[in-house]
Amino acid sequence: MTWMIGSWMKSIAFLLLVPGGWSPGAIIAAAFFTTCHPPSISPNNNNNNNNNNHKQEVTTALRVSELHIPGYRETKIPFILKEEDLIYGNENVLTCLEEIKYSSNDYQSLIPHESGYLLHKTARPIFSAQECSDIVNEAEAIGSLMGWTTKRHGNYPTTDIPLVELPMTLKFLRKSLVQRIYPLLRTQFKDYLPPGDAACKLRVADGFVVKYDAEGGQSELKPHRDGSVFSFNIALNSVEEFEGGGTWFQSLNDAVKIDQGQIVSHASGILHGGHAITSGKRYILVAFVILEGYDSW
Repeated sequence: MTWMIGSWMKSIAFLLLVPGGWSPGAIIAAAFFTTCHPPSISPNNNNNNNNNNHKQEVTTALRVSELHIPGYRETKIPFILKEEDLIYGNENVLTCLEEIKYSSNDYQSLIPHESGYLLHKTARPIFSAQECSDIVNEAEAIGSLMGWTTKRHGNYPTTDIPLVELPMTLKFLRKSLVQRIYPLLRTQFKDYLPPGDAACKLRVADGFVVKYDAEGGQSELKPHRDGSVFSFNIALNSVEEFEGGGTWFQSLNDAVKIDQGQIVSHASGILHGGHAITSGKRYILVAFVILEGYDSW
């Protein structure tokens, strides 16, 4: 069942009711929207009983699914692991990817909400310095040929190279998602994921390398919300190569900074932005994550 939101989000938000209660995805997609912008609710006349039963659980969700953004059905495909990604050397031997196991000691959690947290930063690098440098080098090489894009994200564009244009990085990321990043997200956001095998259906729907340049380029990104369930960004160069930077979060009124190879992950619906750098260049890999097959999550 779908309930229409009031005037504050109108065409870009829904209230989602699922059997057995309100969808936990609605909580995490926009947990703080109701605090800043209380919605006016116009329930369907046929849902009065459900409205009474769940009156205290009403919350909001952005359009973050394949139902609401049909393009995600296609854009997620390049990020799904392929058999060819697992072939090692010239002997056509398939390798086995073992998922890394994480605990709360591996990351710092911020912005508490109900039984979990909406923002996390890793305590150590998830990508090595060499892996990060390889990504930056490929992005710069492709950027010198085709140019860095500046208009892909509507009202909040970044200077970036889509990962689908970076074949080496894309192949590396597909393996890293399965082995390192999805297990991390499942651990960090376990309190919000639906029961069953849903946690195994995390999918990157868009990914890109962003370049901030204090001298003549884009130095910051204004506060915004992402059109996905989770977002993460990975620092690709050392903090010694620039001043300022980090990801600013309204709920903290501060920027969260990470060093090369570390990851910041958060609920996509919380207001955030790219804090300005004042010198040097800052590179990050950004990805938007959905839950495949959960159009009402």
